Amino acid sequence: MADTSQQPTSVARKQIGMRLREARQQANLDLADVANAMGPGWSISKVGRIERGESGRVSLPEADALAEILEMDADTHANMIALIKQAASKSWWYEYRDVIQGGFRIYADMEACALRLTMYHNNIVPGLLQTADYARALDRVYFASEPEVTLDRRLQLKMERQTFITRKTKPIIVDAVLHESAIYTQVGSHAVMEGQLEYLVEMSKRANITLRVLPFAAGHPLGTATGSFTIIDMKPMAGTETHPVVYFDSLVGAACLENPDEVETHRSALVSIRHAALDEVSTRTRLRQVAKNTSRRA
Repeated sequence: MADTSQQPTSVARKQIGMRLREARQQANLDLADVANAMGPGWSISKVGRIERGESGRVSLPEADALAEILEMDADTHANMIALIKQAASKSWWYEYRDVIQGGFRIYADMEACALRLTMYHNNIVPGLLQTADYARALDRVYFASEPEVTLDRRLQLKMERQTFITRKTKPIIVDAVLHESAIYTQVGSHAVMEGQLEYLVEMSKRANITLRVLPFAAGHPLGTATGSFTIIDMKPMAGTETHPVVYFDSLVGAACLENPDEVETHRSALVSIRHAALDEVSTRTRLRQVAKNTSRRA
């Protein structure tokens, strides 16, 4: 099982970047002001990358210089130093770095140190709730050119991710809404789908997991089509509250939304979606019905 006693590297970098951006804005400085004040080796693009948590390590002397330029108070400075030290540790997925893509690495880190994951999936069962057979059936299509040994490693990575929600001690809380299209869309064989649906029923009984199905009959609760997304509320880092983010991915890459207004927009959207969804008991009934029909077609 993955060790999460240390906060993941990329999450620490994200939090460092967010604190630097907040301090810079409060000081009424732009990226060029910071880059020029830091001197040789610094540029607008470097400051931007650090603020986005994308790349680039900040040394402790550089952190002291930034704190002076941005007029940070003592607590903010101390928290940033603690985060920089955490950022030096390896992420839990390090041994899988050959099969985990760049954009997803950040999500894997945030997921691992989450308190709660609130998600909407409109056409596929989310990875944390997939059976091994369902996950492998998807990977055989998406990574069609890869050998079995690589597919095995991808599956091992996904199964290890799932331990964060099934562990006995402080599992991550999951509140998921799954569109009905996801439970009707065929992935793998009929037996694979039946097993997946039955697994969803069992997972929905766990104390830390809430699962609802948004039925076709609910139409579009937001008045428009909505893609899949996850709101990540993370555990405090370096003694301070972390900022929630919204994560979503596509064929061309992943993205995180950090702006508080954008996060709140997605929270409000999920409230409307959840209100239109079946309750937990009715969801299990629907899942069992679809599983039974799938079994008959096998």
